[in-house]
Amino acid sequence: MTTRNIFFFMSLLSTTSFAYEPPNLQNDQLVIQVKGVVCSFCAYGTEKNLSKLDFLNKSFFGGDGVLLDINTHRITLALDVNKPINLGAINQAILDGGYDPLTAYVRFHGRLEPQVDGTILTSVVNGQMWRLEGDGIPTNSQEVIIEGRIDANKFQGGSNDQLIPISVTMVEAGR
Repeated sequence: MTTRNIFFFMSLLSTTSFAYEPPNLQNDQLVIQVKGVVCSFCAYGTEKNLSKLDFLNKSFFGGDGVLLDINTHRITLALDVNKPINLGAINQAILDGGYDPLTAYVRFHGRLEPQVDGTILTSVVNGQMWRLEGDGIPTNSQEVIIEGRIDANKFQGGSNDQLIPISVTMVEAGR
């Protein structure tokens, strides 16, 4: 391998490393880091699979609620806050498209419910519940906005009935 080839290979590595930085999260969106997205034509099947999910807000991203960015290897889903999210369905739609979900980044508004074995966040709109993990989570019942991530291995096959854990990275007072 020539020095030029090594330089080219190293520059490819450095330009793709930014994709794994946490995204700038917006309310009512879920961002999924995906492995293997390199071509917009190939990614179309995944976008089509995801657009069939009934908990997406289809007034965003060209009318299907799905934004797939091949440069960052991320899928952003606009969520219908009135409906619970099914991470298992998201996982399956991405797998059926030929890609591997790695991490989901979330920003949720809800009410904290401290429990003996941890803290639960319950959506103030649709009642969906999430188990919160990490430091800095308030221990009293209050309305908050949290940001965090969910590893793909936690939502493979997940359903609305499971308390899926969110590794919390930020907590702020509710709106």
